[in-house]
Amino acid sequence: METREPKGWGRDALTIVREIRGSPEEVFRRLTDPEEIMKWWGARGGLTRAHVNLRPGGEYRFEFEGAGGETRWVKGQYQVVEPSRRIVKTWFSSRHPYLRNSVEFRLEPAADGTQLTLVHSGLAGRPEVFQEYEKSWTDVLGSLASKT
Repeated sequence: METREPKGWGRDALTIVREIRGSPEEVFRRLTDPEEIMKWWGARGGLTRAHVNLRPGGEYRFEFEGAGGETRWVKGQYQVVEPSRRIVKTWFSSRHPYLRNSVEFRLEPAADGTQLTLVHSGLAGRPEVFQEYEKSWTDVLGSLASKT
């Protein structure tokens, strides 16, 4: 009898590539400046606070209002900050507080702006979390692309 792992079971990293209007400098600012984050991510609804200490070892925290009025959060530390090129940060979520992840944004010039590559890793063995983040990041990056 053959057994199959659920879809996404062995996949550690989710990768999404989007083209965003604006220079790499502009897109980097939209990803790291709290006021800019609130404009595009907060505009989706739910994001109520963005705190950013943009330096290696600096912490960030994003707070969201859940459907029942509870506060949810995402937080972590910046590991790599290369202005206009790359951001790597740890990722802890109130939905999965014991699951340590890493999120990387890579920015490269493209014909009509910036090619943004998101890599969210640390998801192996958690297909339900992989699928949740796949949907969430697709929505979030869609909002970033539409607000530029």
